[in-house]
Amino acid sequence: MRLKRLIVGLLALLTAVLFSGCGEWGWVRVSPDGQFTTVARKPPDAPEDSPEIELAIYHLERRQTVPVFRFSLDDESPLAGWVYNCQWTPDSRAVCFEWLRRAADGAPTTDGDSAEATDAKYEHKVMLYEVATGRLQELPIEANAPRWSADGKYLMGFSDKGDICLYRTDTWVCTQRVPLPREDYNEIIHWDWAHWVRTEPPLAVVLLGKKAQSGEGYHQRHGDLYLLRGAQMIPLTTTGDVQAFWVDPAGVVVRWVRVQHLKFLAVFERPLQGGAPRRIALIPHNETLEANADPSYTYYCFSPDGQRLAWDADDSLHVLDLTTATVDTVLARMPQSIRTGVWYELKKAGITGFDWRDAETLLVQRDRIEIHTVHTMER
Repeated sequence: MRLKRLIVGLLALLTAVLFSGCGEWGWVRVSPDGQFTTVARKPPDAPEDSPEIELAIYHLERRQTVPVFRFSLDDESPLAGWVYNCQWTPDSRAVCFEWLRRAADGAPTTDGDSAEATDAKYEHKVMLYEVATGRLQELPIEANAPRWSADGKYLMGFSDKGDICLYRTDTWVCTQRVPLPREDYNEIIHWDWAHWVRTEPPLAVVLLGKKAQSGEGYHQRHGDLYLLRGAQMIPLTTTGDVQAFWVDPAGVVVRWVRVQHLKFLAVFERPLQGGAPRRIALIPHNETLEANADPSYTYYCFSPDGQRLAWDADDSLHVLDLTTATVDTVLARMPQSIRTGVWYELKKAGITGFDWRDAETLLVQRDRIEIHTVHTMER
């Protein structure tokens, strides 16, 4: 019964997170100064079959791990819920994350032998953890997938009312709400869905997507880029298959990756303020390299300088070098070494998450923290 309850809780939480967000949980995020990374791990003091997971901060130079927040997949636990989408402040002093918490009256309506949970209720919270003080607080905002402005003065997110909301971080007052351009474009397909180009007046590139049922029977998320200028949402792409994007530090050029399942992966760029798109890389699908792995479950991430694109597929990690249009496999699939407990149920004995530390360095969490420098790869 215990295992069945854990699996029911896991499936309910995964459904709530994955099908209202993206397939990557946002547990591994490197701080802007490159000193820290968030990680998810089994708590060191927890039994092997424990349903608990711990979000922690790892100091890359000191090799020290500091616990931040513990949550549980056990429906009867006071910490029942799911943690996802870590986002660092621009000064690396704090990190926020989202907590989908089981409400006090949100027990699922199931009988003793049922394997299906229904009517489970969850409360969405945005938490902020300060590294120096260890202070953890709940932010007084209602925003999904929050993103910090470059100066840290604003936080942008999706509201439950179906619009984009902008909060001032000194008062946490919502200063502006921007309606979405289309009713069906209301899904997050990438936690890094927004890039602030300018704070005042607001100017940002945003990636909006929708969820659709494909002919193969799986949910495929795809989207388009928009330029948020004041209260306007100006389309930048119209193909509906954008998975990730990058904006140069000067705010002049935007690059994006298009993915069509079992067809191709392609990278394009264009001037942000106007101009025709230019294709800079095309990777056709083939049997040995799924360069266009199912976008419902694959996380794509540009390097900070926009010269490389990394993605995970079947517990392997690939990097496309845009200067040479070549793809290298940085990590191959790792055999699962965990046989019991939550990590086994999650099937995350492979890649838990990854992020760029700088333009040439990837940080990956598998069953350990790994740092890979990509400029040394030989062909």
